[in-house]
Amino acid sequence: MASKRIGIDTGGTFTDLVCFDADTGSVSSLKVASTPKAPTEAFIASITESGAPPAEIDFLVHGTTVATNALIQRAGARVAFVCTAGHEDIPYIQRVNRQYLYDLSWDKPRPLLRSRRHCLGVRERMDARGEVLVPLEAEAIDELCDRIAEIEPEAIAVCLLFSYLNTAHEERLAAELRRRFDGVPLSVSHEVAPIWREYERSSTAIADAYVKPLMQRYVGSLETGLAEAGIGIDWAMMKSNGGLMDASAAADHPVHLVMSGPAGGAVASEHVADLMGLDNLVTLDVGGTSADVSLILGGRAGYTTSYEIEWGIPAAVPLIDIGTVGAGGGSIAWVNAGGFLQVGPRSAGADPGPVCYGAGGAELTLTDANLVLGRLDPGSFLGGRMQLDEAAARAAAEAMAGPLGMAPAELAHSIVEIANENMANAIRMVSIERGHDPRHFALLAFGGAGPLHAAAIARKLGIPRVVIPPYPGSFAALGLLLGDLRVDKLWTQGYRSDRVAASEVIARFDAIAAAATAELRAQGFDGEPELSYAVNMRYLGQNYETEVEVPPLGSATGAASAQEQLERAYAAFHAEHESMYDYVIRDAVIEMISFRVTAVGAIPHPALARVSSADPDPGRCREVFFGGYGRVETRLIRRPAMPIDEVIEGPAIITEDGSTTVVEPTMTVRRTDRDVLVVETG
Repeated sequence: MASKRIGIDTGGTFTDLVCFDADTGSVSSLKVASTPKAPTEAFIASITESGAPPAEIDFLVHGTTVATNALIQRAGARVAFVCTAGHEDIPYIQRVNRQYLYDLSWDKPRPLLRSRRHCLGVRERMDARGEVLVPLEAEAIDELCDRIAEIEPEAIAVCLLFSYLNTAHEERLAAELRRRFDGVPLSVSHEVAPIWREYERSSTAIADAYVKPLMQRYVGSLETGLAEAGIGIDWAMMKSNGGLMDASAAADHPVHLVMSGPAGGAVASEHVADLMGLDNLVTLDVGGTSADVSLILGGRAGYTTSYEIEWGIPAAVPLIDIGTVGAGGGSIAWVNAGGFLQVGPRSAGADPGPVCYGAGGAELTLTDANLVLGRLDPGSFLGGRMQLDEAAARAAAEAMAGPLGMAPAELAHSIVEIANENMANAIRMVSIERGHDPRHFALLAFGGAGPLHAAAIARKLGIPRVVIPPYPGSFAALGLLLGDLRVDKLWTQGYRSDRVAASEVIARFDAIAAAATAELRAQGFDGEPELSYAVNMRYLGQNYETEVEVPPLGSATGAASAQEQLERAYAAFHAEHESMYDYVIRDAVIEMISFRVTAVGAIPHPALARVSSADPDPGRCREVFFGGYGRVETRLIRRPAMPIDEVIEGPAIITEDGSTTVVEPTMTVRRTDRDVLVVETG
């Protein structure tokens, strides 16, 4: 009987797998090296290495950075962009703001288009009320198709003016383009991002088209690989908002996968927050290429639609609010033109990887520095399945340290401290800059390198407690199994509080909720979805709106009248505005710009078993370098052998398959019966 549920998270350096056996409650995890040039290989290899019989697998979820990497590396498709005639320069004009205000040599980033001549206008026009000013004629469509054919695009993006108010022209044009360019992926703005602000909508439609051919090929290759492995089940992918989507649907909406991998870590973090009774957490996910940080407030991750592919190039899709910095185990140490040591954002990746991997890497990385300092046990890496070359890492450190007038250990410590400061700065940006004091939070660290750096980062930020979850090296993959089906539906229409009929707003919310529920049903969910509501609002005269979670709105939400429901929404906006900006204008007119309904279809999740005390592990000792202490004799302890609730004094190095936890001198650590490590930083 099929009982195994598998989550696979493909990162830039490693592919992580978690397997949960619903019959026994047991969880196993593993890491295999990613294969960036052929991602399917690592995906299938992880399933094979897990030993799970194909006939016993009944659920599979995948998180991936393939779409993210294609956007960052500009490795997407040749896109033809279609817009209302006269507005072909929207992707190039962008916004008037500048990244560097006084840098006269700064240029705006190029859009995800190969050429300005790939921006094509079609004769048609809607006005700001969604009424037709210039009809879309068959002759205009014929002329447009001839011009598109000359480009020979690999994908097409369509964004017509005010199509979020009236979709008729986009629908007609999309039908003709699908007929005449059969097989060419098409992204239509009212389907991808039905929002106001033409540039943001255009940029999002272009981004979706840019990665769509790649993602369709990727999903197709995974389907083929699964079939060849004898795994014939429907499977899902995690979206950037932490919800799950059927794999075939994900391939048709790839822009929703831009934060697919990191979202799994945020979902799992919510689970640990609930498990530990912790309302407020800072999460730190450090992999081979980057470090992702986020906040858990009141036990829940935050959401945003402010993702930027590159500065000034937005993708307006719902996603968990995660900040990223180029600091991971593979981050390369280098000296800039001014003679200053820097770490990242360039990474050695999976191929060739750090020097100590012995795969041809020649540049010193953060992983090599940790090995030189003694913080990694060369014989315990990946549970002993990969032997690290300590001598090669030390030789590379000596070669780089000599010209800098530093000892190898001093250089290695500097590399680690710079990386730690980069990660601490990322945490400051999502906490202090938003009015949250990290000293009132716990730090939840995971990823292959998160626990390795967490104690030092907590010390820098004054965070009193570090939490290391079970299976930290594969924690994001575990989060894939903890996600639910989720659909976010957005509708844009401007209303003023002094002119709108409450019944009209309620009717609109009913329609959005029905559409979200229908999409869940199409993905196979047949239960009762959980619905939540949000409105983007602002005071009349403000330029930017604030999304506010509001009490349930709609005809099915209870006995309250439509006007009472709307008044509760206004009150929620006043409260949110006051918490963010410290003032409120209660008698001001409120503008409602857009409306969002989230439908969540809950699915069964693995229940992590409790652990019991194991036979004591005498452990081993080795010298480990700590700043301010020099080399200190330090215990090496295997995590599975740690006693339950026994306080262990630092320094200590705790090893396990997929990750290593560093406990600094003066700190303590204990293991709970939920297999969570709690480090008190003192």
